[in-house]
Amino acid sequence: MSDSLPRHIDPSLPVRDILARRPHLASALAAHGLDSCCGGQHPLADACRAKGVALDEVLTDLESAHRAAEAHNIVPPTMSIRELTRRFPATRPVLERYGLGDCGGPDGPEEPLAWFATVHRLPLEEFLRDIRAAAVEDTSARRAEAPAAPAASPFSPHFIIGAMFLTLTLGATTGMINLLRIAAGGDVPIDHRQIHGHTQILGFAAMFLMGIAYHALPRILGVGARGMADKRTVRTAFWMMFAGVILRNAGQPMGLHSWGRLLSLASAALELASAFLFVRFVFRLLRCVREGKYDRRDPLLAFLRYGTLYFGLAMAFVGAQGIWLAGNLDSVLPASLNEPFYFAALYGFLLAWIYGFGHRIVSLFLGVGPAIRGTSEGALALQTAGVILAVLSWLPALSNGAALALRDAGLGLAALSALVYLGGNGFLWRRSTLPMLRTPGNPTFAIRAAFASLALWAVLQLSAILVSRLTALPAQNLWWADAARHVFTIGFLTLVIVGMSFRILPVFSGKTLWSPHLAHCTYALLLLGAAMRLLQYPAAFRPVFYVIGSYMGIPVVLALVLFVVNLMRTMRGNAKPRPQPAVSPSRRAKGFVSTLPVR
Repeated sequence: MSDSLPRHIDPSLPVRDILARRPHLASALAAHGLDSCCGGQHPLADACRAKGVALDEVLTDLESAHRAAEAHNIVPPTMSIRELTRRFPATRPVLERYGLGDCGGPDGPEEPLAWFATVHRLPLEEFLRDIRAAAVEDTSARRAEAPAAPAASPFSPHFIIGAMFLTLTLGATTGMINLLRIAAGGDVPIDHRQIHGHTQILGFAAMFLMGIAYHALPRILGVGARGMADKRTVRTAFWMMFAGVILRNAGQPMGLHSWGRLLSLASAALELASAFLFVRFVFRLLRCVREGKYDRRDPLLAFLRYGTLYFGLAMAFVGAQGIWLAGNLDSVLPASLNEPFYFAALYGFLLAWIYGFGHRIVSLFLGVGPAIRGTSEGALALQTAGVILAVLSWLPALSNGAALALRDAGLGLAALSALVYLGGNGFLWRRSTLPMLRTPGNPTFAIRAAFASLALWAVLQLSAILVSRLTALPAQNLWWADAARHVFTIGFLTLVIVGMSFRILPVFSGKTLWSPHLAHCTYALLLLGAAMRLLQYPAAFRPVFYVIGSYMGIPVVLALVLFVVNLMRTMRGNAKPRPQPAVSPSRRAKGFVSTLPVR
C-alpha cells in the first residue's frame, strides 16, 4: 500500500475484527471474496494470501470505502452550507465552482446542502461527492491554511431600496392621497393617475424584479461568473431607471412648459437605456445556459425569454410616450399609448417572470412538486396570444367594435393563462409532499395568498367579459376594471414580492428575518387593502362603497412601511445562527433528495 495513503486498516487484524469495527467495509471485502467464513479468525493478510489476491489492492479498496463512508458521516446532505464552510474551509472552492460561493453572505446560508443543490438544479450525488472529497482532505492541520473565501459578489440592495423609496414617495403613497382626495369630493388630474401607474410598474415592481434578477438569475441558471453582470453596468442601469421615473413624475404634469416636455423625453431615454442593459443581460444569460442543467425548452427559460420580450415591448411604448409628451402641449397621455404599456408590463413582463420563478422556485418553497406536464407551455401560449391581441386592439385603424373584441379576447386569454398555470402547478390546493424548509415569517402563506389573488383576478376578468357580452349590464366599466387591476397589483404582485423577499433576501444576505410578527401584519394589511378595493363592485350601484374603498391606500402604504422596516433591519443585522431548518412534521423524510430532473 502506498505510504501516501493514511493507514486506517491494519492487515494483521482478523477479518471479523475489521468487520466489527467497520461494518461499512463488508461490501469492499466481499468484492474480493473475503468475508467472515471460518469465523473470520484469520488476519486480513493471511486471508488475502489464501485467496490469491494482492494485499495492497485490497487495502486500497478498503481505504477508498472507508473514506467514502467517513465523508458521508461528516457531511450529511442536511448539513447547512454555513456549517460546512465553518468546519471545512477547503470546500469553499467547490461551492464557488458550482455557483454557490457567494450565496448567503460571506459565511453562507443556514440552509441544507441538498436543499440548495435542488434549488440550483445541481446533480446532487456529484455535488455531494465533490464536497465530501474536499472535506475529507481538509484535516485539522490544514484548516489554518485553507483558501480564503472567494471574492464574492454580495447581494447589493440598491435596486430594492430604490424601489421602496419610489413607491413610498411617488407610487403607493401618492395613490393613497389621490384616492382620499376623490373620496373627499375632490378631483385628481388624469396625468397624476398616469404617473402613479408608471411609478408603480417601473419604479416599484420592475426595479424590484431587476434587482433580484441581476443577483439571483446567474446562480439559478448555473452560468457562474460568466453570467454575472459588471457592477458598474448594474449601478448604471439602476440609476438610469431610478432617475427616469423621477423625471417622469416631474416632467409629465408640467407638459405645458418646454422644460417639462424636455424632462419627459429625458425620462423615456433613461428608462429605455436601463431596459436595454437589462434585456441584454438576460439574453446573454439565456445564450450561455449550461447544457445538461436546463433543456433549452425548459418552461423557466421560455417564460424568461418571452417575459423579457414583453418588457421590451412595454418599453417601446415608454419611448413613444416620451416622444408624444415632448411634442404635444398636453400632460395627459392618450389611452392608445398608456393602456398597451400597462398590459404588456403587467400581464406580459411581470406575470411571465413570476410564472417562470413560480414554476422553478415556488414549487420548491411550497413543497408541491412539479407542474402537470404541458400546463406551463399552455399558459405561456395563452399569455402570448393575449398580450398580442390586447396590444393590437389599440391600433388606430380599427373600428370600435373590433377594438373591443380584441381587447376582451386579449384580456380573456391572459386570465385563462393564469387559471391554466395555477391548475397545473396546484399552488392553491396541493399540500406539501416534499421536504419543505420552515422559514421565519411564514412567507409560504403570503405566496399562496398571492396566487389566490391571481386566481381571483382571472375569475373577475373572465366574468366581466362574459357578463358584458351576454347581458345588458356594462360589466367592463372603469370602476370594475380598476378594482380587478388592483387585485392583481396589490393582492398578487405586491404580496408575491413581499413573500418571496422575506423568503430569499435573508438568504442572499446571510441574515435571519428580523421580525416574523411584522411580516404577518404586512400580509394582513395588503390583503385588507385588496379586499377594500373590491368594494368598487357594489359601488357601481351604491357610491358610498367607493368612499369606503378609497381608504384602501392606508393599509397598503402601512404594509409597505412595515415591509421596508423589516427588510432593512434584517439586512443590517448580524448573521445570527438559528436552529437547523426542519421539514414539515407531517412530511418528514429521512433525508433531502433532489427532486428535479438533472440531465
